[in-house]
Amino acid sequence: MRGIAGLAATLALFVAGLRQEFLCANIAEGVHGDGQITKKADGAITTRYLLAKIGSDIDHVDLAGTADIPLGVITDESAAAEDLVNVSLFGSGQSTQKMIASAAITAGDLVVSAASGKIRTLPGGAGTYYIIGRALNAASADGDVVEVTPSFPVQRVVV
Repeated sequence: MRGIAGLAATLALFVAGLRQEFLCANIAEGVHGDGQITKKADGAITTRYLLAKIGSDIDHVDLAGTADIPLGVITDESAAAEDLVNVSLFGSGQSTQKMIASAAITAGDLVVSAASGKIRTLPGGAGTYYIIGRALNAASADGDVVEVTPSFPVQRVVV
């Protein structure tokens, strides 16, 4: 009996170890080969295709502003903070991206982040900007959707 009980105890420990391994196997670490990542929103996001920046911590994103280094494009909406949103990361994807203009943009313009997660044409005035791509179509006004061929954010200092 002692041999069978010992074998049963060993088998139970082995199975418990496997179960623990399976419970820890699906955590949010690793690579994202398609350039898409899921994050929690720091607040409500009522429009798709706005620019994201790193939020309150590594698990969150917020809307990028003019002085921020954009992380990617938020392709979802969130009703409130802590809602999960998809972010299409700059420099990781293989497709064009839709983005929201803050003002008129000419097709072919280099674009940078503007206020509230929108994009604008690279300004000529002094400042530090992060080029995130080139507009493939024009926008005539604030709120227009622009197709952009994105790039990894590249710093441009205009003096």
